[in-house]
Amino acid sequence: MTVNLVGAPCNHPGCDALSLSGAACCWVHLGDREAFRRDLRLDLASGADRGRARLAGANLGGENLEGAMLAGANLEGADLGRTNLSRALLYGARLVQADAGGADFTEAYMGRVRAQRAYLAGARLVGASLNQVRFIRAVLDGADLSRADCTEAFLMGAAMDKARIESADLTRADATGAYMKKIFARRANLAGAVLRRALVSDGDFHGARLEGADLSGLVAINADFTLASLNGARLPGARLRRAMFERTELADADLRGADLRGALMEGAWLEGADLTGAKLEGARLQGANFDGARLEGIDVPLPRA
Repeated sequence: MTVNLVGAPCNHPGCDALSLSGAACCWVHLGDREAFRRDLRLDLASGADRGRARLAGANLGGENLEGAMLAGANLEGADLGRTNLSRALLYGARLVQADAGGADFTEAYMGRVRAQRAYLAGARLVGASLNQVRFIRAVLDGADLSRADCTEAFLMGAAMDKARIESADLTRADATGAYMKKIFARRANLAGAVLRRALVSDGDFHGARLEGADLSGLVAINADFTLASLNGARLPGARLRRAMFERTELADADLRGADLRGALMEGAWLEGADLTGAKLEGARLQGANFDGARLEGIDVPLPRA
């Protein structure tokens, strides 16, 4: 299969789309699509490097492309539903608005992939390299990103309800305004991450690291932060009703105006934290450490040291 990297236009009259690599036309006007899929599959299976290949709009759903070398490929709008791309090299590839629902990207190398508004619900990305990936407004509901490297990932506005990021590294990731209800984030590393105005209600952050994270305006009702580390985290105005902070580290955290009504904070470490104007009615505070904390405007009795 010969790959044309220049970008010839589709030869169909009136079509302004680019032709597919190895073809004279785009997917819409391709005659023998099954032959194209077969040739591509065999080509990639042989170990051929098809970096920067043009595959925009192609239907590759259900194909076995394990280990494919597609760095920088253009897969915009492609159908990758249930496709096996485990251990594939996709660095810098373009998956904007691609449909990869249920696809397998286990241990794939996807650093700097552009996947804005892509559909990845139920996709498997366990152990994948996703540093600086762009999942802006992407749908990742139910996706499994356990142990993935998502450092400095762009997740703004992404839908990640019931997704799994257990033991994943999201250091300095930006998930501003993301929807993450019931997310499973046990032992995830979110140090320095940004989750401003994100929705993580009913999420499980047991043992997670959120040191220095910006959680301003976070909605985390009923979320579990047991044994998590939020030292130096910013949570002004966060909605944390009935959240669990049992034996959680919150030293020097900014909790000004946070709603902690009914929260479980037994044994929490709040030394030096700023709780000015926070709401603590009904919170369980036995054994919590408030040494050096700012408590202006707090009108509930606090445990004595």
